[in-house]
Amino acid sequence: MKTLVIAALALVSVTSVVGCSKPSGDPSASSSAGGSGGGPAGTGAAKQQDPGKNAAGPKVITLAKFGLKGTAPGETEDPIVGTGDPAMVMAAQFTVNVSEAKPTDPKTLKDGQSAAKLFNPKNEKTETLADGWALTYENTGSMGTNYFVSVRREIGGKGYMCETMQSTTDQQAKSLAFCKSLTK
Repeated sequence: MKTLVIAALALVSVTSVVGCSKPSGDPSASSSAGGSGGGPAGTGAAKQQDPGKNAAGPKVITLAKFGLKGTAPGETEDPIVGTGDPAMVMAAQFTVNVSEAKPTDPKTLKDGQSAAKLFNPKNEKTETLADGWALTYENTGSMGTNYFVSVRREIGGKGYMCETMQSTTDQQAKSLAFCKSLTK
């Protein structure tokens, strides 16, 4: 009985050390030397991270549904990319929805500004792109300040919308950069 209790305590101790040795947000927390993550304890030593290699990317994100790709500034992890229309890109530092432009979507920057009036935009900034336009603005409501991005692009003969509402100016800037980087 004494041996069983000691063995159980040893197992709990080892599990606690292995399970809690890295923060849950650390991308190497579930990696092992023998392959990609999630294996049982003891399958290999954890990969050592070179601090210089963990620098924030840009990371190329592929939207297979539309045959597009974009660059995500500051990202080090693969995002979650939805397959619907719109396709939601959920990166660690921003989120956007990308879709084929519908007939009801704003076609011109002026149309985009008219659509934004619904939100009483503040600090509106516009940009004419070689293949479309970009609009950013703020709105303050019951949930605090929201930072909007609306971008229309004509890529490969098709119209695409890339839009979001974020909670910080940093997220807004990263979303805008991603939307502007979209290519075939």
